[in-house]
Amino acid sequence: MAEQLPTPDRVILLLSLVPYLQEHGPTTITELSLAFDAEPKMLRDLVRFLGTAGVPGETLRYQHEDLFDIDWDALERDDTVSLVQAVAVDDAPRFSSVETAALLAGLHALTSMLPGPDAEIAMSAAAKLGATSGATSPLSVTADPQDPRLPDVVSAIDAGRLVEFAYRDAAGSVTERMVDPWSLTQNGGAWYLRGYCRTRGDERLFRIDRMSGIRVREEAVAHPAPRDRRDRANDRGGVTVIALARESALPRLRDAFPEVLEQTADGRVRIRLRLGHPNAAVTLVQAVPGDIEIEAPAAAREAVRDWAGRALSVYGD
Repeated sequence: MAEQLPTPDRVILLLSLVPYLQEHGPTTITELSLAFDAEPKMLRDLVRFLGTAGVPGETLRYQHEDLFDIDWDALERDDTVSLVQAVAVDDAPRFSSVETAALLAGLHALTSMLPGPDAEIAMSAAAKLGATSGATSPLSVTADPQDPRLPDVVSAIDAGRLVEFAYRDAAGSVTERMVDPWSLTQNGGAWYLRGYCRTRGDERLFRIDRMSGIRVREEAVAHPAPRDRRDRANDRGGVTVIALARESALPRLRDAFPEVLEQTADGRVRIRLRLGHPNAAVTLVQAVPGDIEIEAPAAAREAVRDWAGRALSVYGD
């Protein structure tokens, strides 16, 4: 039972007392104490304060009819709280059109990720919110067609179940994957699934629009999401790569989530990327040939140099 409450919680408790008393009628302090898990002394203090609170009238002055009133005799003699007069707040706060549009946009964005029943609830809430906006016609936000794969991925994440699917990589090769799903993120207009790929034995990031034949298995995930992915990458030998790239190449590198550090004098940008292994730097060069230069670490530069040397050796002298 709470003996002391911070001021915000006391305000919430005070506001909760009014509808409770209106519904239940005269109630003893002991009953209120059990119902709200609060000390009797604190409740008595709040009830006494309630008798001095209200809503100012049109003159912005408190008249008797503008204040809550309680049966003081019942409180003092019987330790019972009885509302004699309750003040209604007629001017309910409303969302502005901008706030309503923001909420609608959020609901529409969530709808595509939710399973059927939850998606229907979100759509219903959006319809009600738009209809009560006060506009001449109901306010709505146009949503892009939902990706039918998203609800399956979300349900797998929520249930902690293994997910299987066919995945087409950037080179066009298709492989079957078994993944312990961790999280769903959006970047550059595309959705990504992050998880532990049992097929590859390491953490991977998958674009949803490259997945097909998604199957959620009954088997629980064997590799739960780490608390801090960056720490995990460090523990598993992950590497931070610094590179110089043309700004026009960044969209083609978005799968690696490049972080722009600065723009250089020659018009390029210095970026930072997190890769699972230094050899993965080769895939960056292959993705944007001629538009990227690996600066660090030395192991990543050496991997690119070796790859380029092998490629040149094919042409002989």
